[in-house]
Amino acid sequence: MKREVFIRKVPGFICDFMLGRLAKWMRLMGFDTTYHRDTDGKTIIYHSREEGRTILTRSRILAEKYDDLILIRSEHLVEQLRQVAGIVDIKSPFSRCPVCNTEIEEVKKDRIKEKVPPYVFETHNGFKRCPQCGRIFWKGTHYKEIEKLINEIKS
Repeated sequence: MKREVFIRKVPGFICDFMLGRLAKWMRLMGFDTTYHRDTDGKTIIYHSREEGRTILTRSRILAEKYDDLILIRSEHLVEQLRQVAGIVDIKSPFSRCPVCNTEIEEVKKDRIKEKVPPYVFETHNGFKRCPQCGRIFWKGTHYKEIEKLINEIKS
C-alpha cells in the first residue's frame, strides 16, 4: 500500500539497464520514462531522487535496499506492462516519443510531405512529430497493433 501511494504522486519513471523494452513501451503508453544503461544501483537511485522518478527494476538486490521502487517480477514484456498498469492508470497513450521520451505534437500534413513515404502522405491525414528528435508518427498498422495491446492491458 505504501508503495502505491508513493507511485501515484510521482510524475515519471526510470527504467534500469534490464528494462529497455519496457521503457519504450512505457513511453508509448504515455508515461514520462527515462532509461539508464548504467549497471550501478547508486547511479539510478541518485537520478531517481534528482528527477523525482519511480525506479522500475528487475534487481532484487536493489529492491531489498530501497522502498521507493517497483520490482518488476516478470521477464515478459506484456506481463511487465500489466504489472505497471495495475499500479498506475494509462491516461494518455501515444503522447510521447518512444525513442527520446519527449512529448510529441500535432503537425500539419503539408509540413511533413518530404519526411514520410509518398503512400503514407497520400493515405493519412493526422501526423505527429517529436520536436526533439524529429521523428514523424501516424496511425498506420503498427499504431493499430500497439493500440490493441494497450487496450488489452488496460482492461
